[in-house]
Amino acid sequence: MKIAFYYRCVNGGIRTHVEALSHEFILKGHEVKQINQYALGSFMLGNSAGGISYGFDLALKKIKKEVEDCDILHIHHAATFSEFLLPFSSLCYECDIINTFHIPVGNGFGGEMAKALIGALASLYEGRSKKFISVSSEIAAEIQQHCFKTGTVVIPNGVDIKRFHPSGERRARRGIYIGYLGRLSHEKNILNMIKAVKALIRESPRPVYLKIAGTGPLYERVKRLENERIKVLGYVDDAASFYRSLDIFLLPSRLEAQPIALLEAMASGLPVIATDVGDNKYYVQGNGILCGTTVNELKEAIEEMLSSDFARMGMESRRIVERGYSWDKIAARTLEVYNTI
Repeated sequence: MKIAFYYRCVNGGIRTHVEALSHEFILKGHEVKQINQYALGSFMLGNSAGGISYGFDLALKKIKKEVEDCDILHIHHAATFSEFLLPFSSLCYECDIINTFHIPVGNGFGGEMAKALIGALASLYEGRSKKFISVSSEIAAEIQQHCFKTGTVVIPNGVDIKRFHPSGERRARRGIYIGYLGRLSHEKNILNMIKAVKALIRESPRPVYLKIAGTGPLYERVKRLENERIKVLGYVDDAASFYRSLDIFLLPSRLEAQPIALLEAMASGLPVIATDVGDNKYYVQGNGILCGTTVNELKEAIEEMLSSDFARMGMESRRIVERGYSWDKIAARTLEVYNTI
């Protein structure tokens, strides 16, 4: 089978997802072609190195040429502007189309905008796509409000359990290290996370430290908040080693779909604190704490974690990802969708 992935290649979950599926499909003997904003000559608006960005193009002819010898065109939303034009193209009748939705959902204005985008794309591809895949049950519920002809299946993100694993060594360091890895942007709620940890540091008798890895539009602002207990590392080359340097992983986001960073932390044997947005609640099951997005809610969740058996929670995190979230299992589930159309 020859599969074409149409996606937006920027640092983040979509790129990780596509590259991991491509690797697994090739191992299984399939051919893979990747079509992204570079192949289409898109004008990129935003920060592709670590912030929100999007490609603007009118590239239907290029896409059609790229997929003329392919069996499947698998679109990963949000891709580039041409994803809104494809439903009006004859390509929908010449090639089997699958759509995967990665668009994060949550509360507030940003969450409502995300839901509107999901609804618009699902409606455009209704009856033209063979199947909708959602990385999140929350997104799937939004899709199903708009679509009746095209079926929807939930296939989450995965994780490389060989690369991301517990250290296997007894940690002999002073203090508790909490960490975050991801985009430094408003929807990730980084500033409230820092405020919560600073408030905790003032009150806690235990030495607590926060390590922040990632880049994005808030990097300079966040960097200015550094002190002896809070370190902003920027982009880290070795994410696996970063996770193994932590005791607890904290994901404070206001918007999420199904975050890969959460799975990476879990695969690394970490207990997790995550806000109750997107599909986080399905992954925090005896291995961590769900909380709200305010400063006080984040602080209370950290305090609760510090008084819990978080070593046991970390072991449960690893068991969860081993059972169902390695990339080979996610690739097999995706191929099952292809084989049913």
